[in-house]
Amino acid sequence: MRRVSQVTVLREWLRVERSHPEVAWFPIDSLSEREALDELLDRKPGAAAFVWRDAPVEWYETTLSREEFADLRVIEGPRNLRWRELSPDGTVRSAADRIAREDPDELSAETGVDVQTVLDFVDEMPAGPLVVSTREGCVPRFVADGNHRAVAHVLRMRSGEFTPQRAYLGVGRNPVAKPLLERVCGAVRGVLGGDSGRR
Repeated sequence: MRRVSQVTVLREWLRVERSHPEVAWFPIDSLSEREALDELLDRKPGAAAFVWRDAPVEWYETTLSREEFADLRVIEGPRNLRWRELSPDGTVRSAADRIAREDPDELSAETGVDVQTVLDFVDEMPAGPLVVSTREGCVPRFVADGNHRAVAHVLRMRSGEFTPQRAYLGVGRNPVAKPLLERVCGAVRGVLGGDSGRR
């Protein structure tokens, strides 16, 4: 895992957005960090909200292993959010389990998630890193951007196929009123030599 600048992450995240066939070309390399964040918030307000909500965010480029995928959560948000509807326990693995055993069209209708895109990605995975968010302390890792790809990776794992996935991990600050359990857990990890949420 290596530290990277926020502007590097924001620009690459925007490049992934620009690569979608339905998105018109727009400049990225000339954008300042503030301009890149504004552009991203315009295009992905829900997914990118943690970048300003949990600021300052420390960014790391990493490669997610098979074991790390098992603990990933779908995008953070309210229970009735599309991805939370698809995943009973909020994990990427649980979303993949439902897709593997239920009818894709019915799941899409029930949850609003484009399940067919997930299945297409199992066969042909698009390029680009996942964007994963967490906060200091004992906080799960959430897929902020790349939920379809993350679930497709877990479906590939079910057949024994797995390729480590490049990701940007954003570690944000907990709010002042953060839960006591997270604070205590983070402090204990620090004393025991842990990395306070960066694992």
